[in-house]
Amino acid sequence: MIPDILAENEYYSKKMPDNGFGVDIFLKTGIHSGKIFRRHWHEQLQLYSIVSGSAYIDCSGNCFTVSAGDIVVINSCELHYLESRSDSFAFYIIRFDIPFLFSSQPDLCQTKFMMPLAQNRITFGNLVQNDPEMTQCITRMIDEYNSRRLGYELAVKSSIYELLVILIRKHICRIMTAHEFSMKTESLRRFESIIDYIARHYSENISVGLLAEKSHVTVSHFCRTFRGLTGNTFTDYLNKLRLEKSADLLHQSMLSITEIALRCGFDSINYYSRLFRRKYHVSPTEYRNNGVPEDTESAYSLQKTKHLRIE
Repeated sequence: MIPDILAENEYYSKKMPDNGFGVDIFLKTGIHSGKIFRRHWHEQLQLYSIVSGSAYIDCSGNCFTVSAGDIVVINSCELHYLESRSDSFAFYIIRFDIPFLFSSQPDLCQTKFMMPLAQNRITFGNLVQNDPEMTQCITRMIDEYNSRRLGYELAVKSSIYELLVILIRKHICRIMTAHEFSMKTESLRRFESIIDYIARHYSENISVGLLAEKSHVTVSHFCRTFRGLTGNTFTDYLNKLRLEKSADLLHQSMLSITEIALRCGFDSINYYSRLFRRKYHVSPTEYRNNGVPEDTESAYSLQKTKHLRIE
């Protein structure tokens, strides 16, 4: 009788959707060179486990190139952007809500670790490389999630706890006070419409004064807050966005280089070409013909991971 019940439960665990499960894991494949995932943010903690190929990633101005075996941590409420650098790029996305780990009876673990994580006060370093312990943990989690064997939810949840221990011990970047996080969240929500406006009007002549007026703040306050949220000055952010849009057009259209530069908001073709080469290390023409070499890495602006202790 019991074996029959176990078999039936295992069958339904594979067939039934797990809408009540607070974890989502899926593989993205077939991503060609130049494919762009636009800048966005979300409240969930999210990880990328790179399977093959390479990609350029920008996490609030923290820019780096990733390849197979690397792991990327996307913190909650962190603006991020991804661009494939190869036709073989594939990666797993793992995302989960911290409250999913809460217990009905608050204890020391929940007070000391889970609450600060749920409040997004703990920030992890974005790039994790050469960490076998973390790689093995993620591999087990993915295997359990895909297997849908009886009890896989417990196994996945257990792996997430293990993953958080590794991140807390080895990859914490910063711990914010409740006030600091509240200010960051308030600024992010207030500037969300500004980020959307820039995304829709990037080809136009956008001034800092106009955006400050839309935000109901002074120009100096706008510049300071914008850089704090994105990791870039407004001019650098706008130029990056325009270059990313132009790279997309180089792959997907037959427009001339000059037409693309003008369409993306650049008045000078020479200025456009200079910025493009600085970002992609090839000319627009070379990018259109060959893409970006997989072994060409953008300049790193990685923040150094700090090992902090939570008291």
